[in-house]
Amino acid sequence: MGIVISSAAAVTGGGSSIEQAARAARQAIAGAATTPDQIDALINVGVYRDSNMVEPAMSALIQQQVGIGLEYGSGDVPCLSFDLMNGACGVLNAVQVGQALLESTALHRVLIVSGDSHPSKSAEPVAGFPITPVGAAWLLERGDGRAGFGSLHVGATEDVPAAVGYVRLPDMGTTGRSTVVVDRTETTVNALLKHAVESALAAVEVDDIDITRTVLVCGRPTPDFPELLAERLGVPADAVCADRTEGDAHTSALPVAYLAAREEGKLDGQQAVLFVAAGAGPAAAATTYRLAP
Repeated sequence: MGIVISSAAAVTGGGSSIEQAARAARQAIAGAATTPDQIDALINVGVYRDSNMVEPAMSALIQQQVGIGLEYGSGDVPCLSFDLMNGACGVLNAVQVGQALLESTALHRVLIVSGDSHPSKSAEPVAGFPITPVGAAWLLERGDGRAGFGSLHVGATEDVPAAVGYVRLPDMGTTGRSTVVVDRTETTVNALLKHAVESALAAVEVDDIDITRTVLVCGRPTPDFPELLAERLGVPADAVCADRTEGDAHTSALPVAYLAAREEGKLDGQQAVLFVAAGAGPAAAATTYRLAP
């Protein structure tokens, strides 16, 4: 038994992280020919939030907009929903948690949602904010055979990571709800590549994947990251698919890139997908996704 992506969706064009995550979630649910009341768990991995909200969990607000578990009847199992934030790597951490949840026979579908936006909820680019508002969703279910996700491998610096996204409390005045500072100057492509290569090679080896029959799906934390990573891993240029949104889709980068690879036919005839995420820390995570036995 493997854990597979039964449906995926991504949306753009809005300024609210909550609304875009909810739109993507509804599309993913419909794409799997299921209904909101059949979702057993929802994990939100978005980091940059509407109005810099801290409480409640964004997952609860997304769950409400999607209409999951809003009414309870006798014997119903409530939907488990929570936030899991680890930057660009968060979506793969959520897959790992989803795998564990789905090992229980009580749960059948886990919905992973992502979405980042400027706290002002502006749909237009904001100076100094490198992230493009995107919402995405993966619906995970148990599958037959060996197809599905492998084990998760991570790498990160041992030093205390520098702050990357934050609000300057002494300076914010009355704009704290609509202001954020994103500073990535301390994160270099070489540091990201070091951890990404180590994590990716470990994933391929442990899961016994043929790298020559693998599509590399990754984000774009720097403009040249996908090409440099593919070169170091020995993956052909035509077997690479990265987040192609203008700017950085951040926590939605892997779902967006996966959808692009699928729609362009890059997955046809391949053995596996190698998902690699890298971001602030610097940190990286990798897992394989077997497409065929």
